[in-house]
Amino acid sequence: MSTEKFEFVGKIAKVDSSLGLVIGWGLVCKINSENYFDTQGDHIPEDAMLEAATEFMTSSRMVKDMHGGEALPGSIVFAFPLTTEIAKAFGIETNMTGLMVAMKPDSPEILEKYKSGEYTGFSIGGYRITDEEVA
Repeated sequence: MSTEKFEFVGKIAKVDSSLGLVIGWGLVCKINSENYFDTQGDHIPEDAMLEAATEFMTSSRMVKDMHGGEALPGSIVFAFPLTTEIAKAFGIETNMTGLMVAMKPDSPEILEKYKSGEYTGFSIGGYRITDEEVA
């Protein structure tokens, strides 16, 4: 086994200025029932996303300025893991699965970057353990 660093940029769906929230996909797992691969060729399976989201929401929830610098004042205040099974259990029809999030930056400057369109996604980074195949 080895550990690999990954970065993922999730798409913003809405900026709610009245509440100071940036809402969108933190991670995308599938589109139209097909595995989604980002521009780096990374795919995060639904089960791995669910496990990582649980750890993230119970221990961190911090945000950074598009992978740069120190943690920003603010956090992920809502997260909903939408897997194929969860969507089915709730009667939700969707063409996309993954982790839906709402971020509340405490910095007006960062919120303005989302409102203006300068920032178009969430920048998520982490480490994953990869398995080696044994013959």
